[in-house]
Amino acid sequence: MPSIKHRSVRSKLAGIICLFIAIASTSLMAGQAFAQATGNRATFPKDFKEYVLYGTYDRGSSKEEAFATAETIAIAKSGKPLPPGTQLVLGIWTDYKLVSYFVMEKGVDWGLASSEDERTGDWHFQQFDTNGQVKREAIADRCQSCHGGQAQNDFMFTTDRMRAYLP
Repeated sequence: MPSIKHRSVRSKLAGIICLFIAIASTSLMAGQAFAQATGNRATFPKDFKEYVLYGTYDRGSSKEEAFATAETIAIAKSGKPLPPGTQLVLGIWTDYKLVSYFVMEKGVDWGLASSEDERTGDWHFQQFDTNGQVKREAIADRCQSCHGGQAQNDFMFTTDRMRAYLP
């Protein structure tokens, strides 16, 4: 039977572990909470490592890489609209270095949060750093204004690349 001293140490250790878990969980949720607090619901995909690179746009020392899940690409190839829950990721390279990601995510009735002239269907946009954390200097409004002119393609610029993708 453990002594009172050992039980006290275990109890303190358990408290420290619980505190550490709470702090770690809070830190991980901070980026998502910021995006939602600013009216933006786009989040970084938890399964990004499973995404497929379906398009590259080279611009000298800068480039963009377009990623989606294999399932999303298959839906695009079928000609069906991409469903709510779809996340598209754009890797941004500057001076041959990956500097950030942009996520375009579709939700249910997310467009209702924007005025009709700013609406991009039910898509929201968010910039993330290379660790998947929200970048506060995000230019999501600029993404939204550019994509607004792509209503005929479900507000996407890369539909043709998804449909042409060959594994």
